[in-house]
Amino acid sequence: MSPSAETAPPLLRATALTRHFPVTEGVLLKRRTGAVRAVDGIDLTVRRAETLGIVGESGCGKSTLASLLMALDRPTSGTVTIDGQNPFALSGPELRALRRRVQMVLQDPYTSLDPRMTAGQIVGEPFVIHPGAVPRADRGRRVAELLETVGLDPTHRDRYPHQFSGGQRQRLGIARALALEPRLLLCDEPVSALDVSVQAQVLNLLDDLRRELRLACALISHDLAVVQHLCDRIAVMYLGKIVETGTREQICATPRHPYTRALFAAAPVPDPRRRAPDDALLLEGDLPSPAAPPSGCRFRTRCPYARPQCLTEPTLRLRDGTDHPTACHFPLESTG
Repeated sequence: MSPSAETAPPLLRATALTRHFPVTEGVLLKRRTGAVRAVDGIDLTVRRAETLGIVGESGCGKSTLASLLMALDRPTSGTVTIDGQNPFALSGPELRALRRRVQMVLQDPYTSLDPRMTAGQIVGEPFVIHPGAVPRADRGRRVAELLETVGLDPTHRDRYPHQFSGGQRQRLGIARALALEPRLLLCDEPVSALDVSVQAQVLNLLDDLRRELRLACALISHDLAVVQHLCDRIAVMYLGKIVETGTREQICATPRHPYTRALFAAAPVPDPRRRAPDDALLLEGDLPSPAAPPSGCRFRTRCPYARPQCLTEPTLRLRDGTDHPTACHFPLESTG
């Protein structure tokens, strides 16, 4: 990422973003009894030509956050701005124009592609939705270029999704996302549904494309190896909140939040004999319900270092002796 990109206004900004889903009882006379706090006060930014990784366990609210950042769902409170514009304040042509700048690569290439459409129709569908993007006479040529860009044979444009492998289907999804030349690509678990043998191929493709096209990217994943490979910065999410954020080097080399350290301790390594002695930080118990999160620090019920002060909620900020923000009253020391 260039210095100018660091000083430029963020391409994507979320401020105090929350999404609560009501919990009701009754059949005819529904009565609200609580709320599922899927996203609960998140601040984050994605700069131009930068890749931000958002990592956490399944059930921590990552996919709900993705829907909010894409303006596919409305927040309960807080704001999202894309290129300085609030998508929830736009409608009609203005919202359509803004959506061209942000595209999404979905998790499951087996269900995200219409089985009744050919590869050429799938990749060219954005041109039908946005007819002003590419003249009709040039669409066939542009579809062929996109297929070639993602490593697919343009002569296979008349094949249907079931005639492609899982990795090839995900490449189709990436080609479709690139069709409108977006500035921001949001990838929600882009390789979790693929065989391990093809995950690296798709990740390398995404890495090459974002460098070549200077795309900003928000990558949502539960896999630390994926975010380590692709991301400039990493935000660690737990039970609807960001608990630690920093550069890739800061998060991977000196994780300060016990939850982040526990994620690294639980990650598989090629040689178990080289694993760091972090057994005390292995996660125990299930993720608490987002409908009834623990008071204070939400990780305290699973944290081996919890103290009475953890009954009060910590804020995400830079603390003494650390070089990046954490939401922990007692950030861990470096294992250096």
